[in-house]
Amino acid sequence: MEEKTIRTMMSDRARQVLADVVDLYSSSGQPVGSKALVEFGKLGLSGASIRNVMQDLEKSGMLTHPHTSAGRIPTEDGYRFYVQNLVQVEDDVDEDIKKELKKNITSDKDIPLIIRDVSHTLQEITSCASLVTAPKYTHDPLEQIEFIRLSGDRVLVVMVTENGTIENRIIEVPAFIDTNDLNKASKHMKKLIAGQTLQQAKDQMISSLAEQKGRVNEMIDQMMAAANEWGQPVVSDGAMVVAGSTNLFQYPELVREKLQGLVKMFEEKRLLMALMDEVQHGPGVKIFIGSDSPLTKEHDCSLIAGTYGDKNKKSLGTLGVIGPMRMNYKQTIGVVNYTGKLLTNAIQERETKA
Repeated sequence: MEEKTIRTMMSDRARQVLADVVDLYSSSGQPVGSKALVEFGKLGLSGASIRNVMQDLEKSGMLTHPHTSAGRIPTEDGYRFYVQNLVQVEDDVDEDIKKELKKNITSDKDIPLIIRDVSHTLQEITSCASLVTAPKYTHDPLEQIEFIRLSGDRVLVVMVTENGTIENRIIEVPAFIDTNDLNKASKHMKKLIAGQTLQQAKDQMISSLAEQKGRVNEMIDQMMAAANEWGQPVVSDGAMVVAGSTNLFQYPELVREKLQGLVKMFEEKRLLMALMDEVQHGPGVKIFIGSDSPLTKEHDCSLIAGTYGDKNKKSLGTLGVIGPMRMNYKQTIGVVNYTGKLLTNAIQERETKA
């Protein structure tokens, strides 16, 4: 049955039963029976009446019953209908949670520290995994770029904008390109980027590359690859903070094999960055249920994500929470929405002071 038809035909009674099943199952993880719904007490209906409504919801694909259990659990379509029609994005967040978030989100903190603290706070509040990406400042003029050899083929690229924002990238550079070569490349690129946006600098570097030869030229080519990824999905120490991935092991419906793959994905971060960048294309909190998300479709998970910052100034970051489909949507949606507003205020205050 098409969602539009379901939405039109579903009575207020059916909507309330579905909402109650979702709420009870989210808290217990156990199939919900009519007796539990009667005791929940929101409808004032008899057990027989509730069972009839549950049967109708099962026929429409909103509920299912696992194995021989008399209780029901929401289906993916049931969760999707619930979050799209029965939950409001609002700031109805517990005052203690607000205080904890406000304590960690202040404009006098450096952005990396705010991101780290917010990510850990979100995972503690939601008992799920959290992820927060740093805001992008792709249109800000650049001031300098430095290359630091870490180990083996790994080089840290540090790009600084005129407003003081620092962006890090880790790239692979052949070990035979020594520190002197890195310093030469840094000096050469500093002349090209000073006072220009990244795109302007990239255009000049492309022209310059056509004229350069030798080992320094090869090094700059590597740097171009790094510059080209500015604002794109990348693995970057500091570009994203993921916290609480081990929280997911507490949910029995997420089997260990699935979680190991998801935790590995957290560690690699690239797909997370790609998905979170998609969130930036639209306003408000976005909710991905199960197969809605390329990240979670094989893991019986949901993602609630939103943006923060100033789109006009391109200082835009993302934050999100990943958990089982039976996560507490009401709380999590409110927390993500409220956290995004606090982060936006902190970013704007920092930009005003700059």
